Amino acid sequence: MTGRADTEPVVVRVDRDRCIGSGMCARSAPDSLALGADGLAAPLAEYADGGAELTEELTEAVDFCPVEALTLHSARGGYRIDPAD
Repeated sequence: MTGRADTEPVVVRVDRDRCIGSGMCARSAPDSLALGADGLAAPLAEYADGGAELTEELTEAVDFCPVEALTLHSARGGYRIDPAD
């Protein structure tokens, strides 16, 4: 991952048009992501709203997504952290 500050809170965004519900993200980062009732990925509250600490598991979940439906953004600045543009 590039361009991140280790102490910066992050927000996870899920492209629901791309998500196929493989569940790899929820298995990789169960404290950050879950599959919703519709079978698609959904960030847990703190990752969807105000931001939370970036963890190695969350970074792996973004990297493991087979359809690149997950992105990490700065909770403070809104810019994209991972994957890099």
